[in-house]
Amino acid sequence: MNQNLIKTFQQRGYFNQCTDLDNLNKLLDNKKIKLYIGFDCTAPSLHVGSLVQIMCLRLFQQFGHTPIVLLGGGTTMVGDPSGKEESRKILTSAEIKKNTSGIKKVFNKFLSSKGSNKFVFLNNEKWLTKINYINFLRDYGKHFTINKMLTFDSVKLRLDREQSLSFLEFNYMILQAYDFLELNNKNDCTL
Repeated sequence: MNQNLIKTFQQRGYFNQCTDLDNLNKLLDNKKIKLYIGFDCTAPSLHVGSLVQIMCLRLFQQFGHTPIVLLGGGTTMVGDPSGKEESRKILTSAEIKKNTSGIKKVFNKFLSSKGSNKFVFLNNEKWLTKINYINFLRDYGKHFTINKMLTFDSVKLRLDREQSLSFLEFNYMILQAYDFLELNNKNDCTL
């Protein structure tokens, strides 16, 4: 069954990179998993570029896996630097809430909310806004090196073009990593 899932992904052109295809195959062969994709709430609806990610979640669900739709209520407060030439506009809490509400409507059209593998909505605002900054730096900051972070495209391109990158945006990838840790610890999410 797993081989069909991976094959379907490849046939549809959904695969660009895979860190460890052998381990992914083993993981999918051994059990049904929970997986997530995150969507920041920067606009009242998603753009067409998000459709591929939604279809990936749908395909996994059709093969019996449980999709988690992670709404980035917390990360939206920071702003994803990827593909941007300047800092995103800081949105108010009211704007983020309104956008979150609009975005949620999209998923019922593509994902099933019935059965043992019904999709789940989570919002990273729930845990990110409760972080104690000093404890966060001490517990998690030590696992990230500036050297490595500077090699990521979202950072490297902005610096190569001599475009400013705020400290706020620079932290975005750490918050993404923390999201996965939270999802793994509290929701048994593995992908």
